[in-house]
Amino acid sequence: ENGERMRFASLHQVSAATLALSSLLPLQGLRPLARLPPPLASPLRTGPGRLGGCRPGVSPGVRAMSQAAAPAPPRLAVGQLCSVDSQEKNLEQCTLLAHQAKAQGASFLSLPECFAYMGTPGTSQTRDNSEPLSGPLLSKYKALAKDTGLWLSLGGFHESCGVGGEDEGKIFNTHVIVDGDGEVVGAYRKLHLFDVDYDGGFRESRSTAKGQEGLLIKGTPIGNVGVTTCYDVRFPELYTALAQAGAQVMLVPSAFMPTTGEAHWEVLLRARAIETQCYVAAAAQYGKHNDKRSSYGHALLVSPWGKVLGDVGDSEPGIAVCDVDFGEIEGIRQRMPVMNHRRNDIVDVVVGQGGARVSVIDYVA
Repeated sequence: ENGERMRFASLHQVSAATLALSSLLPLQGLRPLARLPPPLASPLRTGPGRLGGCRPGVSPGVRAMSQAAAPAPPRLAVGQLCSVDSQEKNLEQCTLLAHQAKAQGASFLSLPECFAYMGTPGTSQTRDNSEPLSGPLLSKYKALAKDTGLWLSLGGFHESCGVGGEDEGKIFNTHVIVDGDGEVVGAYRKLHLFDVDYDGGFRESRSTAKGQEGLLIKGTPIGNVGVTTCYDVRFPELYTALAQAGAQVMLVPSAFMPTTGEAHWEVLLRARAIETQCYVAAAAQYGKHNDKRSSYGHALLVSPWGKVLGDVGDSEPGIAVCDVDFGEIEGIRQRMPVMNHRRNDIVDVVVGQGGARVSVIDYVA
């Protein structure tokens, strides 16, 4: 309808949909769709282990029933919004995205950096609106997770840190993972701070303290997740460390600048996916937040082979979803075992200051 294609997840669905359309055509007084191609045309081959083939002694009917009984793969969503200097308006946007993700069958939604608040650079707005993780603002997002049953990736949250010394008065840029019961599972403080001279310049380190370790959370609905934030994506050693610790999905919620986004956003995310053989989920900010801050958009989902599975674009809020296929991850890693080929005797990967490695949380419901 309206020139858009219908997309089906499998050849089985295509065949079923073709039959359904054929049965409806007489009711509409239309001619049969004579030019439809055969559903199992070349180059697909039949045989054991391939589409169209069956194991010896297994009838097509039994095989179809066994396929139908297989559990559905977990579905991952990334969100995109344009945050402003209003916690209430941002919560409204995030709530809409959460309900969209739930309606599309997702069990896990990642929201972008600065999801809860976007201040004006050069002011104290962000610091003035920071809170501890036990504060009322994060409690509202914990309630959202519980109401929808979704796991939420909230990165980054402006966390008041209360540290002294050179970081006195600063905040943490904290990526918080909340489970479907509304409980905080883990929190990652951004390691790499964005101090650059593009798009008017930005000095994150003036207001933000550095984190001290990486974070992997095992046992989420979408598998083992490596938890990172935005500018981290330029430091592949962090993602290597997370992959070595067992990551299957990398979370990279971001607020990329327009100039660097246009040049590097997609290629960096695809590179991290290819190198680690993980899914990459990159929620994003888009549009003009205030007179001094704009974001690139293009929230992306990338496969472990480096293929872009979803792109929200750069002009509106929304979500993209994909199914996490653990068989695909394992198959790629078996056929190209790059982690086994890594020369850790020559180049060893550590993260954080003082040689601190990745912190691993094994989730138990």
